[in-house]
Amino acid sequence: MEHGTHSVDLVDENGLVVGTKLRREIDKSHDNYHTVYTLVISPVGRVVLARIPTREDLPNLYVNRFGASVATIRRTEESPMTAAQRSVARELYIDDAEVVPVGGGFFHTDGCGTYVSVYYLIADPPRTYSSTDIAELKEFSPRELSESMKENPEIFAPNLLKLWERYYSRLPL
Repeated sequence: MEHGTHSVDLVDENGLVVGTKLRREIDKSHDNYHTVYTLVISPVGRVVLARIPTREDLPNLYVNRFGASVATIRRTEESPMTAAQRSVARELYIDDAEVVPVGGGFFHTDGCGTYVSVYYLIADPPRTYSSTDIAELKEFSPRELSESMKENPEIFAPNLLKLWERYYSRLPL
């Protein structure tokens, strides 16, 4: 089944389902949906971020900015953990990933709202990954990342900035 043909839930600020749409019909600048972010943390504590690619089929909001290692919209009747594992397998080619929950809640940035679940995964950065979903992967030390976010926030997706601010202390860095 094509990725855009899956049903996804529209949610309120508490993450409660208020409707459904096909993935390809989601308007990321208007619809509230459930996004699942997974950060890859290397065994030596470096954070692996993905540069967000241009996509014509399923447009991205923050093209050419750095975001979480992987991000996905949770499908109808899919758990956030299953969505995290699916996206890690599909985008990073890491099967049976042991993702660890970090937190969740409603993020409101740039006039857009999304309910989020955040996970991390301890793994070496993959050498190959989906070029459809990821323009490039880049490693940062926690210090480098914090400094870059302060000095050049425009190179990061707003949701990543909020995620880092809210969950940095819960990550195994």
